[in-house]
Amino acid sequence: MIVKNPKFEISAVSPKQYPTNNLPEIVLVGKSNVGKSSFVNTMINRKKLARTSSEPGKTRQINFYNIDNSFYFVDLPRLWI
Repeated sequence: MIVKNPKFEISAVSPKQYPTNNLPEIVLVGKSNVGKSSFVNTMINRKKLARTSSEPGKTRQINFYNIDNSFYFVDLPRLWI
């Protein structure tokens, strides 16, 4: 996959903040500290688009990453599973 213009779109805390452009979403779900943010960075060949932490449970919001206006990677926090 060649990604040219990935960008962090929003950290949402409620549905009214979710993007409304109807792009497909690839949702990443898993326990804390399993590498969801690292996976996003690896897939788009960037080191710091998705912030990573060595402390489990740091993600509290739903993070939307716009990948070339084609789709979103959506990183869910642990509390959603």
